[in-house]
Amino acid sequence: MPELRGVQATPEVKEEWERAYDFFLQAKGDPYDKKKDRTERINHVARMMNLTRKQAKRRIKNYEQWQRNIKKGLVEP
Repeated sequence: MPELRGVQATPEVKEEWERAYDFFLQAKGDPYDKKKDRTERINHVARMMNLTRKQAKRRIKNYEQWQRNIKKGLVEP
């Protein structure tokens, strides 16, 4: 459940989300195509962390939702 992201996750899992998001931000993407940009960044995360693309995408998605939940006050950092 998205509203519980960050509540149920262990600190180790949260660290992995943060690490994946750092790789995501460092990656070069396509500045002219938003969808292709995100795809290339997720592929970079998958290569750096030796994950499948689906696993990398899930870690990025979980991190972003966790940050939204912190902002909404649903969870604590």
